[in-house]
Amino acid sequence: MQNNTSISFTSKIRFISGSAYTMLQKRNYIDFIHNKPNILKADEFYSMNIRTCTGGGLVNPFVEAEGFHFWDDMVNAKNFPQLINSLFRFVKEPKRGLLVGSKDLKGSPYSLTQFENFKKVFMERVNNVSLFQKHKFANSETHYNYSVFTDTWTLCTGYREGDDLKWKYIRKADDLLKVFEKVSIADGDRLFIGKKEVLPSKHPELFKSAR
Repeated sequence: MQNNTSISFTSKIRFISGSAYTMLQKRNYIDFIHNKPNILKADEFYSMNIRTCTGGGLVNPFVEAEGFHFWDDMVNAKNFPQLINSLFRFVKEPKRGLLVGSKDLKGSPYSLTQFENFKKVFMERVNNVSLFQKHKFANSETHYNYSVFTDTWTLCTGYREGDDLKWKYIRKADDLLKVFEKVSIADGDRLFIGKKEVLPSKHPELFKSAR
């Protein structure tokens, strides 16, 4: 794609409901199983069911992008250096990045460590990284879609509270720190809940640097 120097190099991050997300399940699906593609460079891509895993992507806005979804298992723990090398071969000099995932669950001993390892490398190699770290609810998951044409991350995070079987979704800014342990929107990234923009002046707690 042609680089347009008049474009402001920022990414939009938009949270939507589960019903709206089904419209974005179009092409270039990223899985997390070892024998299926879990890193993909494309103009548009999506992944689903990020729970204890780590997902996200690396972006040169309006030029190129890649997404990924890594299972938090022993294989990926042992192969972490290879995962990093693979990621940075797809988009060699990313300007922006996004990370989402992980949970503190007894049956997922690699989850938090995996996220922290990716976070450390991203902070070292990418100037602007937005983070949605550690789902607080045991029953919670995040899906995402990215389009290089609009430079937009569309996220859908669903959760169930306690014994309530009804899935809820992030519908206002205050829900973000209810659902995630840490949220950090990178300098220049714009955050939306549905169609409404969340402004740093109104919610500075979401725009604190993760560095």
